[in-house]
Amino acid sequence: MFDADQYDSAQRLGAHLTALADRPETVARNTVVVAGGGLTGLETATEMPDRLRAILGPDAAIRTIIVDTAATIGANMGAEAIPHVQAALDQAGVEARAGVRVAAIEPGAVVLSSGERIETDTVVWSAGMRAHPLAASLPGEHDGLGRVVGDAFLHAPDAPGVFVTGDTVKAATDDQGNFSVMSCQHALSLGRVAGHNAAAELVGLPLHPYSQPKYVTCLDLGPWGALYTEGWDRAVRFTRDEGKAVKREINGVWIYPPAPDRAAVFAVAAPEYVIVP
Repeated sequence: MFDADQYDSAQRLGAHLTALADRPETVARNTVVVAGGGLTGLETATEMPDRLRAILGPDAAIRTIIVDTAATIGANMGAEAIPHVQAALDQAGVEARAGVRVAAIEPGAVVLSSGERIETDTVVWSAGMRAHPLAASLPGEHDGLGRVVGDAFLHAPDAPGVFVTGDTVKAATDDQGNFSVMSCQHALSLGRVAGHNAAAELVGLPLHPYSQPKYVTCLDLGPWGALYTEGWDRAVRFTRDEGKAVKREINGVWIYPPAPDRAAVFAVAAPEYVIVP
C-alpha cells in the first residue's frame, strides 16, 4: 500500500509505478485502486491513467478505480462541483465505487465492503487525516482529528507558553462558525500569526488575532483541467483550463518562500499578509 502524503512516500509510489513495466502483464499489474475520494484521492486518481499509459504503453488495458464512503464521489466539494468532478473522472476513464470502503487488502487484491474483489498490485491510500502525534502530548481540548483547539491568538489554552499552528490546531477563521482545515492555504497564515505572536509575547508587544475569512479550493483533475471554488459553500468560479492556470500559480508560486530580499521576506511574514486575492 502506498500514499503521497510526504515527499519520500510519493517517491516510493513513483518508483513502484515505474517498476510495473518490468512485471508480466496481468489484471493486477494494470489496475490501481485509490482509497479515499477527498481532494488528494481525486487528484491522484485523475492523474493516474496518463501515468500508467506512459509507463505501460498506450494500448495497455489499464484500470484506475476510486473508492469512497460518500454516496457520490466528490460530494465533499459541494453540490455545484459534483458534475465537474464526474466529467473529469469520465474523461480520465476512472471508475468510481461510491458508498463503500476498502474492507481488506490482500496480496494482489483489495476487497470492498460490498464484497467486490478487485485484482490490483497498487493501492494508494488517501482516506482520512490526523494531526501529528506530538499534538496529543499537549493538554486541553482536541478535535476528532487530534488537533488542539486553539484560542484567537493560537495559544494552546492549557499549555502555557505553547502556540499551535498548521495541522496541529483547530482555529476559528471567522465569526461565522468556520474553522481552519488541514491545507497549505490555512497553514501558511496560521504559521505567520503563530510565529508573530510567539515573538511578540516574548518582548511584551500586542498579539495579533488569527482571522482568515476567505476560503477557496483549487482541485487539479488531470487532463480535464482544474476546479476552483470560493467560499465555504464552494461556489464554482473557474473550471478546466482557467482553473488549471490558477492551480499552477498556487503550486509554483504562492506556496513557496519569496525571493531572498529583506523587504519581501518581512512583507510576507506579516501576520495580516493574505495570499489568496
